[in-house]
Amino acid sequence: MALQKGLRMWFGDELSSPRPPLTPCHGPGLTDVSRYDQWLSVRHEATLVPMQEDLAIWLSGLLGKEFRAENFMKNLDNGVALCKLIALLQKKVKECGNLENVEHFTLRRVRCKADASPGSFFARDNTANFLSWCRAIGVDETYLFESEGLVLHKQPRQVCLCLLEIGRIVSRFGVEPPVLVKLEKEIELEESLLTNSKHVAHAENPKPSCHNKELHQAVKVIANDPPCKCSHRFSIEFLSEGRYRLGQKILFIRMLHGKHVMVRVGGGWDTLQGFLLKHDPCRVLHLTALEEKIVAWER
Repeated sequence: MALQKGLRMWFGDELSSPRPPLTPCHGPGLTDVSRYDQWLSVRHEATLVPMQEDLAIWLSGLLGKEFRAENFMKNLDNGVALCKLIALLQKKVKECGNLENVEHFTLRRVRCKADASPGSFFARDNTANFLSWCRAIGVDETYLFESEGLVLHKQPRQVCLCLLEIGRIVSRFGVEPPVLVKLEKEIELEESLLTNSKHVAHAENPKPSCHNKELHQAVKVIANDPPCKCSHRFSIEFLSEGRYRLGQKILFIRMLHGKHVMVRVGGGWDTLQGFLLKHDPCRVLHLTALEEKIVAWER
């Protein structure tokens, strides 16, 4: 409920509203300090929702059980679904990969207490067994979380990052990964093609045109919310399909499930709204002023 309330503040209305989710509100008015305090506290959680939604769709397809973004941690917190995921992924790797490839993937039986209660010792044991398997298949420590982080819902972002990394690993053996991982592979291929074509003279390159009108329109809507009247406003320039210059950075932008505008940043993802809140000087100053106002109000 708390996350849903925060999301309504982030996106500016009810989640069931007919208004497209591509047009987030920039938050409550400046005069409503108490609501802004709540909004600021959940905006990082709100940026997790696209990732959780993508992983929920992936897990639902694999395990045959419905997972939803709003109950994401609750559905996983006793470790049972994660242990079932191990067994299923190992089976799929054996089915999809050739014998030589499978030899490079650790296959093991993982102990699981199927009736573990949330918050119990057995939930922690199931989670520890899952993490041990993750290390065995090559998930780096930077992607892992603590058992308590899952059981007590303390590390939702790390849980998502870990599952995405598992998706990347099993995709090498022919297993269908989450959509975000597919988008990463698409971007990697595009980067490779761009690198190989750098020798082509600039004059020979055609003028960029945008074929994905939905994505480009979504980028424009988000860029103009809130409207900026600065003389030197943050630059957002279309370069080629799904590729933009944001300030001084050239980054890839993709539409996730037709409603989330995602920016590929380093080795991870951020929403375009989240990226602009961190890098657009106008938005940064706006939020800094609000945070100072909140501190003064709380005194």
